[in-house]
Amino acid sequence: MNYLKFLFLLLLLYGTKGYSQNNPKIDSLIVHTLIPEPQDITLFPGISGILPEKVKGFFLAEKTEIPFGINYFPIKETKEEINSIKLEYCKNIKNEEGYELTVKNGTILLKAQSQKGIFYGIMTLEQIAKHAEDLNAEIPALQIKDAPNSAYRAIHIDLKHHIDKKEYMFHILDKMASYKLNAAIVEFEDKIKYESFPVIAAPQAWSIDEWKNWCEYAHKLNIEINPLIQGIGHADFILKHEEMKYLRENPNSDWVCCPSNDEYYKVQFGLYDDAIKATPYGKYLHVGGDEVGTLGICPLCKKRGLNALELQMEWLKRVSDYALKHNRIPIFWDDMVFKQVGLYPVILDQLPPEKIDSVWNKHLPELNKHIKSFPKDVIYMRWQYGNANKPGNKKALKWYQDNHLKAMGATAAQTTYAMMPLGGFVENIKSFQIARKEIPIEGVLCTAWDDASPLFDTFWAGFIAHAQYSWNNQKDMEKEEFYKRYRINEFGCDIVDIPDFRPILESTFPLWETGLLEKGVRRALYRTGGKFDLITLPSETKGEWSNKYQKRILEAKKGIEKHLQVKEILSLYRQKAKRNDYSLQVFEQINDLTGYTAELLVALSEYDCKRDFVTLNNLKLCIEKFDTIRENMEYVYSKTRILGQPEGYILPMNHHAHLAIQTANDDWMFWYEVNFIKALKQYLAQLI
Repeated sequence: MNYLKFLFLLLLLYGTKGYSQNNPKIDSLIVHTLIPEPQDITLFPGISGILPEKVKGFFLAEKTEIPFGINYFPIKETKEEINSIKLEYCKNIKNEEGYELTVKNGTILLKAQSQKGIFYGIMTLEQIAKHAEDLNAEIPALQIKDAPNSAYRAIHIDLKHHIDKKEYMFHILDKMASYKLNAAIVEFEDKIKYESFPVIAAPQAWSIDEWKNWCEYAHKLNIEINPLIQGIGHADFILKHEEMKYLRENPNSDWVCCPSNDEYYKVQFGLYDDAIKATPYGKYLHVGGDEVGTLGICPLCKKRGLNALELQMEWLKRVSDYALKHNRIPIFWDDMVFKQVGLYPVILDQLPPEKIDSVWNKHLPELNKHIKSFPKDVIYMRWQYGNANKPGNKKALKWYQDNHLKAMGATAAQTTYAMMPLGGFVENIKSFQIARKEIPIEGVLCTAWDDASPLFDTFWAGFIAHAQYSWNNQKDMEKEEFYKRYRINEFGCDIVDIPDFRPILESTFPLWETGLLEKGVRRALYRTGGKFDLITLPSETKGEWSNKYQKRILEAKKGIEKHLQVKEILSLYRQKAKRNDYSLQVFEQINDLTGYTAELLVALSEYDCKRDFVTLNNLKLCIEKFDTIRENMEYVYSKTRILGQPEGYILPMNHHAHLAIQTANDDWMFWYEVNFIKALKQYLAQLI
């Protein structure tokens, strides 16, 4: 049976619903697909539950309130317990965020110690109700006893190179709450209209009051917003401005501030002041401090005779004292303290396992020599975006524990990938929760970096994985099981037996990333400093170009087949999905873009081999098709994001060669397509 016929039969099979009530398989599909997975679930076979549409509102026991942020059930109080959700406080539930949910014979009882527990119980109940509605079934009779294993379940919102539309920023909070994520660290950069130093704010930045309003909404959803304001390094959003150049460590770079310049601290603390005002319910102030690179090279620093680590730790003391004075706990990226003493490859497990101990032991005395300069009230954020359960990362965590320093972990749902993250981020996210079982830490942040600025919808899977493994790290949910639950919760139960489109789509990326290049990379541009060479174009000799790129063209032909497969699967998803159609639209556009590289290479090869009117015309049509693909992608992306930088925006010097700031407009999204098509048009023009 060919692939398209298989998909057609799936559509016929799942085109109608006629499920009966009290069906064990259906009940299991409704309940045992929740994210995050509750700690304990008991189903009561043979006992009736309640149809979702029968729930009329909330029966409030003494002092309970209907939670803010309900999206499914009627938000009204009822006077009868039958066909309602009874809310009740219970002192026997010890965890502040824990709850006990019981459904039997048309009644729903939700007990919790606090309003937070009530809220999370409702979020679980809403998931169950949506699944039941998908399957035309009852919310089954059950009891759930649940509480999180981690009290801090945070994601990272990086606004370096973009800002999403306001309504979408509120949507992010709603979705976080639905998966029980309870914190976000926002890397604001220039997206606050700083009152202290207005020149630093980007033209499209939100005012302090606008951010306060957003944080107020988050607070109602039990989400704590904390700011990350970079300073000593990653300071190009400050130092690119003419008025701020005098603060540079290196006059020719906008990357690092001079830590010996007292004027710098006036600017840094002014930005902190505004960020704290913008996040009124925050507990932390993340001061950044990573990837500083050059310290101690300016005349002021040289004069003081301190090495790079001493300068950095002096800076950390000053900024952490500021944070504590303003009732914020400072958080600090910890990579440089290890890098400055030769331990960077150990903590990132870049060495063979058999060399970890010897290198660690060799350089540890130098690290220990500086232990007195480590502020005790700082939380040291140990970032490891690969497998955090490896020995080098665990050595660093254990070192903090042994020296009575507090640490947090940081994993990643998105690093430098262009368009969407690829591969094993779910396993890496899970690994930090495994590591913390052995070495207790304050919590784990799931980062998502804006270097190549993919759309938020493309890395929700990673954030949802973080929600799963930070809430429940007692049950070892395998990656395949997680992805099944992810698809059901994101798109509905009707898609459960439709193939997952993502692995096939991801397999098209290697050709898309390098297919038009002789040298260079599309995502991690720091590897080449942003430099690249396009592939050559056909010579006068017929077929010579196709022979040169024979392997690439064969891959392109396979890529076209994959593109069509993904197109069919996504079409089926969009027909069957009950929710999140926008995410599917985004993946459709990505599939069209990655597939276009394959189409263009094949069209060029066919022309190269035949050199006739038909193949030349087909090549020209393929070139013209790019404009449509770009317009469609910009249309879909602009529904949630402000594309391109506004008039007056100053691009930084791009020390890390981020893809997302190659251009002020959105050409960077199509960086190699734009350049290759320009060269191809010039080539064809010469033929006339």
